[in-house]
Amino acid sequence: MKTLSYLAVCSLLMLMSCANEDKKITSKKTEVAKLMAPFHVHQKVEVGPGLIFDVLSWGRGADSTSSVLILKSDSLKNNFYVATTDNLDGKLSEVFNTDMDIDGNPEVIVLFKKNDKYHSAEVLCYEFLKDANKIRFPELSSKVKKSYRGKDNFYVKEGNLFREISLYDEDDKEGKKAIGKKIVRYGLEGNSFTVNEVE
Repeated sequence: MKTLSYLAVCSLLMLMSCANEDKKITSKKTEVAKLMAPFHVHQKVEVGPGLIFDVLSWGRGADSTSSVLILKSDSLKNNFYVATTDNLDGKLSEVFNTDMDIDGNPEVIVLFKKNDKYHSAEVLCYEFLKDANKIRFPELSSKVKKSYRGKDNFYVKEGNLFREISLYDEDDKEGKKAIGKKIVRYGLEGNSFTVNEVE
């Protein structure tokens, strides 16, 4: 009897170890799909049911210079539009979606980091009506430019675009120690941005 129960326990242990080995063999690694050339980065923004924006940076050659392609897919209304930019000297960083003028037409805001010393921000804004309408983003004031060293933080809050800008002493050319901060709120009226300093 003892021999039989011993054999039964051994058999059970062997079956359990085989089952564990089978699990190890059948586990698969999930792979992230790579973009085919000439595309570098793809960001998907889902605005609502059936309304999706695919934002891609693309260009053959160096990946530090590219263009932006925005594809609007509205599968509920069967509307599909394209917006594209000229050459941009930088890399796609972030994409935001908002409706700053509360007209029911979404704006897609694309943030690029330039290839300059400070990786300065370049902002592109498109409002999608029947076609893609490019809206010029305002430049920093000459006073702020003197203290600007990049390192912006952009975010959307309550339908507006906010920008936190670290300020540096004019002699601090490397941007090592910030001496202050400015928060700017951007809104939209018609086809123009409104600019308000919050802090």
